[in-house]
Amino acid sequence: MEPSYKTRKIIERWLLWLLLLALLGAGAAQFSSPLAQSLVRRDQSPVEVMVLTDPAMQFSYNPASQKAVVSVRADKNFSKTRPPKLPHPQDRFFIPQTTERDAFWNHFKHILSSWRYNPLLVWQMGWQYITARHDRRTNLTPAEFVLLAMELSKLEPADFAMRLPASSNARKPRKPAAAAEPIADMAPLAVKDRPIIVEIFNASGKRGLALALTQYLREQNEKELLRVDVLQYDNYPSYQDESFIVDYSGRLVQVKQLSRAIGINSEIKSETSPNAICDTRIVLGKDFEMPL
Repeated sequence: MEPSYKTRKIIERWLLWLLLLALLGAGAAQFSSPLAQSLVRRDQSPVEVMVLTDPAMQFSYNPASQKAVVSVRADKNFSKTRPPKLPHPQDRFFIPQTTERDAFWNHFKHILSSWRYNPLLVWQMGWQYITARHDRRTNLTPAEFVLLAMELSKLEPADFAMRLPASSNARKPRKPAAAAEPIADMAPLAVKDRPIIVEIFNASGKRGLALALTQYLREQNEKELLRVDVLQYDNYPSYQDESFIVDYSGRLVQVKQLSRAIGINSEIKSETSPNAICDTRIVLGKDFEMPL
């Protein structure tokens, strides 16, 4: 005996409610992951995603301060393993179709700086995630990807600090033969609460560009618009198409302010050098234009 019309309607409604509850449960389960919860609550602890290029890059983002750091890994080449064996199951990874690091990073910066003017790049980024999820090249859940993409949409390339691995050819300092009396360090870098000390190199081929920027920054410092002290300026050994900034001090907030003031929007390269005589190095490429 076939069920009546009223019975079929009741069954359909119950099935619809069960489907909705299942979808809600699946969505709640995705948003309950540690990475998603950290983004929602804007925790101080950074969220990390390993991008398995060659060499690999580790993205670290602090939701509270909105600071992003990219560390280039030099110890292992994770991109040879699909999927990789990570120390903890909750660790998140992403393997792009283009595993060459420079190509991926340049493409990522292009999307980051251009999506506001070309909304099709958003769909392109979403499609890349869908294909990576299908091919098991990432373990980011859809909820984690959406939340992370929303956070990254607020950033620009200048908001990223790029940490490069230490050079293997660097010489280790020799230990002194005999202990010497401690000498007070009176160098400018040892003074607290001071302006950022920078050096400027002209790699653009435009004559007098480093001098012009030096004069501009010194005027800004005198007017107390920027706390910056230009130590020296010179020509760079080679021509560069794009301008960039190398930071040795870790004062990323001040360096970011400086980069925006002079119109350099590329990522800030962060390095450690025991022989650094300044906080920051500015290299002016062919794309550099003097600020108005």
